[in-house]
Amino acid sequence: MHISEEKKIMRQEIKKRIDDMDTNARRAEGRSLSRILLKKIPEGSTICAYFPLKSEVDIQLLLKELLERGDTVYLPVFAGPDKKMIYRKAENLHNLPPGDFRIPEPPKTAEELGDKQVDIVLVPGRAFDKKGNRLGRGSGGYDTWLEWYKKHHPQTPLWGTCLQCQLMIDVPMEAHDIPMDIVITANDWIEVTS
Repeated sequence: MHISEEKKIMRQEIKKRIDDMDTNARRAEGRSLSRILLKKIPEGSTICAYFPLKSEVDIQLLLKELLERGDTVYLPVFAGPDKKMIYRKAENLHNLPPGDFRIPEPPKTAEELGDKQVDIVLVPGRAFDKKGNRLGRGSGGYDTWLEWYKKHHPQTPLWGTCLQCQLMIDVPMEAHDIPMDIVITANDWIEVTS
């Protein structure tokens, strides 16, 4: 079986797992993960994060707390004619109009990250394994940006965040897939050693 077919099957399996989850259990995992991350992220940090989709671990509590304590938070935006992913600064969670993909995004007037260095990049995914391998949604938006960012800032740690049901034994990887430095669930803190 070709690796792209393996990935497609795994995406379907994970989608079913998430769809089958109790809503309250999913929310509880998101709150627990948010509290863990809040303790692990040093105060005063600059973070690339994400506004969670329904099928991603809900870190809205974390985003709110980071902004309230004065950390700098950048969120992804799909901009330009090619819908390339970039990051813009979020001042709060109230002024996030839905972008082209109906995902809340900082407004077009918000400061762009550009090639500035951040302290941590939080990365969602469809699935992760304990070796730091990540399966995305299939669009390549994150992988393209992560590859570019890692070339400019190789020391910036990538933290993959997910629900417990998204942690797999083995995630298929291709050359363009970017591995994580740490994978975090509500129950696991997995530091990847190379």
